[in-house]
Amino acid sequence: MSDLRGATEQGYSYCLINIECLPSSSNYNILMDLDEPIEDVFPQLAACLPGCTYIHGAGVMQVMDAGHIIAIHPSRLTITDIGGLDEAAEICRRYYRKICDVRERKDSITPVYEKRPLLSVIEILKLLPRTNCGACDAPSCMAFAAKVFRRECAISKCAPLAEDEEFWNALPEELKNQGA
Repeated sequence: MSDLRGATEQGYSYCLINIECLPSSSNYNILMDLDEPIEDVFPQLAACLPGCTYIHGAGVMQVMDAGHIIAIHPSRLTITDIGGLDEAAEICRRYYRKICDVRERKDSITPVYEKRPLLSVIEILKLLPRTNCGACDAPSCMAFAAKVFRRECAISKCAPLAEDEEFWNALPEELKNQGA
């Protein structure tokens, strides 16, 4: 597989690169270079990105989004597992808009100086009924928990959990809204 060219947009440029550690993969990674550094809005961005990992001063934050690992550096984003140029263009536009929105609202966002994902895959699994019923279209509750963690689906797709009103109401709001 060879690298694909990307594009230059207002405020950023990107290219797709081969995933060298997976030579048989048909997917790419994105290198998205920003025209202006964004480190000054990292604490506000962390407050607006559900499930991100961020420690102030580390110079990077990470977030899972629909199965993509996104590392946000002061002047570059790296985004994993992209199928092609159309998907790359969409996710770059979406993240650039998020960054611009946070920058515009910076003064009205309470900054966060340390943030970690709400729950791990195992912690999400412990919240599930562990019946492996398949109603969520995952082969097991463990597979479903991993999909929720990667933000590929919402925890509300677990029918037994969603049907248990008392348990559902006890779930943290962030977890209820964690899915895509």
